[in-house]
Amino acid sequence: MAQIEPDLAVEVAVVGGGAAGMMAAIQARASGAATVALLEANDRLGRKIFISGNGRCNLTNEEGDEPSHYHGTHPRFCHPALKSFSVADTLGFFSDLGIVPRTEKRGRLFPMSDQAQSVVDVLDGALTDFNVDVRLSAPVRALLATNEGGFILQCDGIRLAAEKVILCGGGISVAKLGADGSCIAMAEVLGHECTDLLPGLVPVVSDDRAVRQMQGVRVWAQVTGPARGQRLIADTDDLLLTKYGLSGFAILSLSAQLVPVLAAEGPQVLNINLFPGSSREQLSEILASRWQRHPNRTLARSFAGLLHGKVALSLLEKAGLDADQVVSNVGKRTRWELAGLLTDWQVTVSGPRDFDYAEVTIGGIRTDEIDPHTMESYIVPGLYLAGEMVDVHGDLGGFNFQWAWSSGHRAGTAAASR
Repeated sequence: MAQIEPDLAVEVAVVGGGAAGMMAAIQARASGAATVALLEANDRLGRKIFISGNGRCNLTNEEGDEPSHYHGTHPRFCHPALKSFSVADTLGFFSDLGIVPRTEKRGRLFPMSDQAQSVVDVLDGALTDFNVDVRLSAPVRALLATNEGGFILQCDGIRLAAEKVILCGGGISVAKLGADGSCIAMAEVLGHECTDLLPGLVPVVSDDRAVRQMQGVRVWAQVTGPARGQRLIADTDDLLLTKYGLSGFAILSLSAQLVPVLAAEGPQVLNINLFPGSSREQLSEILASRWQRHPNRTLARSFAGLLHGKVALSLLEKAGLDADQVVSNVGKRTRWELAGLLTDWQVTVSGPRDFDYAEVTIGGIRTDEIDPHTMESYIVPGLYLAGEMVDVHGDLGGFNFQWAWSSGHRAGTAAASR
């Protein structure tokens, strides 16, 4: 391997031009690395950034350095990186580049421009300012560790020698953007192990007849479901009912912890309260009051202004009730049972949709093989791993970007200083 003559030699080579990779390359130069090359398989940088947040890029979250929002086999692994490059550091970094943040619901932070393009533009500008050698359409086909220390990277049309390598190639979600797990495969060739990979921040599949009848409807609801360790997790936000199952912010948010349970244990029951904040007792009283005021209305019409008509009809059918029945003829017990269904509608979900519909990958290179303080491999000295390709995934709402910024920053700093 030492006899292979490279076309280019650099101090640090970064593989992957996404969020973690761009941050790692910028920080490696900022920390003193003399030469840094960034290798990206696509013909442009940050393709996943472009589609994030519906094209607006959810930069981070006000709670982005709170470890409870991150998950993996070893949940504490992310603590040092998040502490060393916090949300405040992230906002300061982007502020210096010209990004003005705006806070939206649930602490989500977006650029004031409402354009993901602006985030990629300022990062690209920083790469230029720091003289990072950016190579586009340069997929790495092989990564070899030399006997003398250092690495050889074989790309299409060029062979690089690097003293240090930072792998930031991501997982396997959204394959249409080039996610193929190649960086994970390269790490495995060098001796690392990968956990099972699952789709994350993803809709879930259900054969529930009522759900299919409601397809296209979006409601505000509290959804409760299972997590690891016999825990229950809950989220209150929009719930989208579709022909394949359930989606919307509430489902995507829960999926970070729900999907591993589905993979390990099979179908699970989600409990949906279509009147968040109201108990069965309270809703029963609400219905009683409405029906007393308008005793000649039908059951279906009695929900006008209270519940989406398609939802009301489907759940009345599920309850075995005649939608045309006059409410004055509905007994107390029936009202009680209906209130129970509306505040605790149980929907069985069989699993997540596939990786094409997932925003992130759950799982990755095992974190007990990586130094959490530097992101350096315990197995291959001089090799660093960051971003989505390692076994860390965050909740919905900017947390996965924060992990990319923090882990990329930590890897870039450490690679340049050793």
